Amino acid sequence: MQVLEGGVPESPLPVFAVGATVSCGDGTGRRDAYVDFDAPSLIERANQGWYELATSFRLFGADREFLLALPAHLHSPRAASRHRKAVWRRVRLLDDWDVMGAGCAISRGMNEHGYPEYLLGSGAGRPEFAMLSLDSTVAVIGTTWQTGISSLAVPNPSDTEPVRNTIGWAATREWDPREEWFMGVPRSDRAEALTWLRHHEPSTQEA
Repeated sequence: MQVLEGGVPESPLPVFAVGATVSCGDGTGRRDAYVDFDAPSLIERANQGWYELATSFRLFGADREFLLALPAHLHSPRAASRHRKAVWRRVRLLDDWDVMGAGCAISRGMNEHGYPEYLLGSGAGRPEFAMLSLDSTVAVIGTTWQTGISSLAVPNPSDTEPVRNTIGWAATREWDPREEWFMGVPRSDRAEALTWLRHHEPSTQEA
């Protein structure tokens, strides 16, 4: 994948809220592409499942561009890596892509606890990523389960109860500053949630 400079739409669905799509049920239009760990050609089949979901749900915009959640500290030296804060970056899918294999194996070095970290997961064949269409109408998640790996796609994620509850919780919860050392940057989540709500919720004063 090629990371592009700029081009992130104004007020996309927050990264932290997209993760809630793993709690969406079949009634939301969710679809999964699951592969057991012991299945032959694990990475190839997982890649195929991801791509079929991405294309059928129209994750890609023009030139196969979409939003990918990437660690903030990779792009801003002022972002604390210990917070593990992720931000949307506009990316383009190249012809020689390998999301589930090479993409999950790209090393980010060691974290503050001395363990290795990787870009899209925890190593080849172990995905943990979040993707969003440029217009926020499709979310695609890569997840490692106990017995296998999967991609899942959810249309119109902002209309689902898990996502809306997550945004509402972030926007209204009173955070104790002492929580920040292990909860990331909750005040940032609150700001993102409030910004999204201002852009997408109908005004309470509208008739």
